[in-house]
Amino acid sequence: MSLSRSWLKSFGGLCVNLSATWFAVIFITPKLIYSNFIDLLLFLTKSIGFGILFLLLSVKIEDIINYDRH
Repeated sequence: MSLSRSWLKSFGGLCVNLSATWFAVIFITPKLIYSNFIDLLLFLTKSIGFGILFLLLSVKIEDIINYDRH
């Protein structure tokens, strides 16, 4: 089963937005939720990891879209 280009573009845009959200969470919530340093460190590591994961996924989707165009 193959996804159409419009579905891939939509999913790629969604991944970019999810990545931006994970990076925004890093700046917004740490002081509001975590007072323990270890919990804060785990939270920041998880958020950075998911932000990078979704960013790489969106780049891969863009590569697929551009490869199909040629």
